[in-house]
Order: sequence, then structure tokens, then C-alpha cells
Amino acid sequence: MYIYIVQPGDTITSIANAYGVSPERLALENDLSEPDNLTLGEALLILQPSITYIVQRGDTLESISLSQQTDILELLRNNPWISDRGLYIGEEIVIRYADTRTATIEINGFTYPFIDKEVLIKALPYLTYLSVYAYQVTRNGSLIGIDDSEVVRLARSYGVAPIMFITATPEGNSVDTEIAHILITNMEVQKAFIDNLLITLGNKGYYGINIDTPYIQPLDRQPYVEFINTVTKRLNQEGYLVSITIAPSTFEAATGITYEGVDYIGLSRAANSVLYQLTYEWKAPSTLPISVLPFDAVLNTINKAVIQLTPQKSILGFTIIGYLWEFPYFAAITAANFINYFSAIELANDTGSVIQFNDPSQTSYFRYIEDNKEYIAWFKDIRTLRLFLSYAQNLGMQGFSVWNVMYFITNTWLLINSQYDIKKLMI
Repeated sequence: MYIYIVQPGDTITSIANAYGVSPERLALENDLSEPDNLTLGEALLILQPSITYIVQRGDTLESISLSQQTDILELLRNNPWISDRGLYIGEEIVIRYADTRTATIEINGFTYPFIDKEVLIKALPYLTYLSVYAYQVTRNGSLIGIDDSEVVRLARSYGVAPIMFITATPEGNSVDTEIAHILITNMEVQKAFIDNLLITLGNKGYYGINIDTPYIQPLDRQPYVEFINTVTKRLNQEGYLVSITIAPSTFEAATGITYEGVDYIGLSRAANSVLYQLTYEWKAPSTLPISVLPFDAVLNTINKAVIQLTPQKSILGFTIIGYLWEFPYFAAITAANFINYFSAIELANDTGSVIQFNDPSQTSYFRYIEDNKEYIAWFKDIRTLRLFLSYAQNLGMQGFSVWNVMYFITNTWLLINSQYDIKKLMI
């Protein structure tokens, strides 16, 4: 596996020839819709197949998997473009890449229930869990449901464990910070919440839940652990998994000061697993996201957390969301526009910008001027992804989570697939 940065004078053919791969495959693996119009500074993933197969008339995924002694999901992971369009006679598909996988890990992906089904079908072969965002718990312990039946059904059909993600109901631009206190202190509301959980889990076909850890008042620190322990014991008795999400703020990562309301050790013991999410940055468009901080500061934050959480029960959360600010940035005044990876690459190309890589934060960015205003776009590509994946593995973490899978970025998933065996729980 190689990561190549597009240089002046490069063409898709010259890059492909240099690494002994076909231009067509290089374009497919990096979502290059206009391969003759490369974006300077873009990071391209280059994978070298070790075994390929030419599709013959009458071939199906089932027949190829049998003749090549592999499984259908592996064929889909190596050739994700066939998930939504099927096989073409005469096309070359990859049976195996040359890279040696270094570990087996669990992969979680977040989705909204309204995801494009073709996008979801491409992503599912790479996932262990699919977390569906989001059920909202109210002050009386009831749940505000979502139209999620189809995504749950699709997840199960690909051997992916669907996870019901639970958060507090909105309160203005944030969430109701009193809900956790009510659930902890009011036993009648707590019982109603657990009963409603079990009914919904059974009706919808979920594998388990993930509870977003909200603002916990300091006096509720230990009672909240006891609440999670109660939920976990009850749901485990019924065969369901319980995970919680902890998301550090940019302030925590920048200063090293951890909010004392969250008992990392206690919550890790109480739940089956913990998702350490870096982070729900989209919740606060007027604050800088963690991704702009020095990478060492982010790693220190992860280190401190994982020691308390127990690595084998922890999943590291990674966001693929990009940001666009007017420059210069003024804290609490300048609001970010959120951009996806494809929009960032297209914007760089349209504005004639060269994508740079910020070494301190290990993040990609570019600047451009429009209507006499300067803007900066900040986003992650496969260079950042590779670092976080490697770091999670070195810490002995259980897996990796991607926020979110609403867009299918081919080289992101191929990089994960080339380096790791992806665990499936439901096959």
C-alpha cells in the first residue's frame, strides 16, 4: 500500500505506470470522476493486487467466490463499485491485494436513517456495527423514534450488527442537560426508559445500544456509572450489547484538563464497550474542532483516556467531516461551514488551489480567495486516517469508528480493508 501526493505535471497514466497498476483501477480506487484533471496535493491510495480475475459471461459473485476460494463480502470489499452495479463481462476484479493484514478489528460506522441505500450497501461489507443516529430520550423515559427499519434490515443482511444510538432530546442548539440527572435519580423514569428500550430493540431488530454520555453533573458522577451498570445488566440478560460514547471537547485536548463529571474507569467497567469519539465537532460550528490541534495533543488526550477505559473495550472514533472558514478566524464569532471530502477536493480544483498538509495537526488544508475574502478549508484524507488506525492498533484498542458513512469515500475503506481483517459478529 502506498500513498502518493499529486505533483505538477502528473497524469493518471504516469502515476499508474510508476506503480505498475492500471489507470482505470487507480481512478476507481480514488473516486477520480475526471482522471485527466487531477487536483494538486491530493492524496491517492495505490494498492497492488496479487490475484485478479477477468469476469466471464455467466459469472456471478457466488460462482467467482467458489472458484477463487474466497467469500462474497471479500469480493465486495476489494471491488466496492460492483456493490451497486453488478459485474461487467471482461472487467478485472481483485481477488486479493498484496498487502498483509496486521490485525482483526471491529469497525463501526454512523449513519442517519435517510442515507442513500446504494451508498449504504457499499459501506456495509466493511462494517462490524452500524450505529443509526439517533433515538432521543425524553424526561419521562420515553423514546422519540426514527424511520430506521430499512437500514436495520440491510445491515443484518450483510452480517452487520445494527446499534441503536441514543441521545438526549434537543434544547435550543444543544441537548437537554437535565435528562441524565432525571434518569439517574428518578427510578420510575429509569424503569420506563429501560422498558421502552427493550420493546424498541425487540421490535426493530437491533443488536444493542450506544448511549451518548451527555453533560454529567459532578454530583451525578458515581450515580451515572450505577445507571449504566443497571442498563447493561438488564440488556445483557436479554442478549443485547451496551456501549457508551464519550466525546472529549477541544478544550480538553488543548489543555489536558479532563472534565471531572465523567468517570472513565467506572463507565468502562459498567458498559460492554466504550466509543471514544474525536469528536462531534459538528455540534459546535463556532468552535475550532479537535482536528486543528497539534497531533501530539490529540494523542495525549487519547492516551489518558484509553489507560482509564481499558484498550480492549475501547473503539476510537474518527470523523471525516471537513470545515470551511472565512479567514482570519475569530473564536465564538466565525462559524464553520461543513464540507465532505468530495466537496473539498472539488473546491480545491475549481479554485486552482494546491492542497497542503499541516504537519503539526496531520491534517490537509488549502486557502483560496473569493469576492475579496480569504477562506481556508480543513479536512482529513487517508494520510490522517492511516495514522489514527495505526495508533489505535498500537494501543491495543478493540476497533475503529467512522463518523459518518453518508458518503462513500472509496480509498478510505480500501485502506482499512487492505490493512485489517474486519470482524463480523452476525455471520
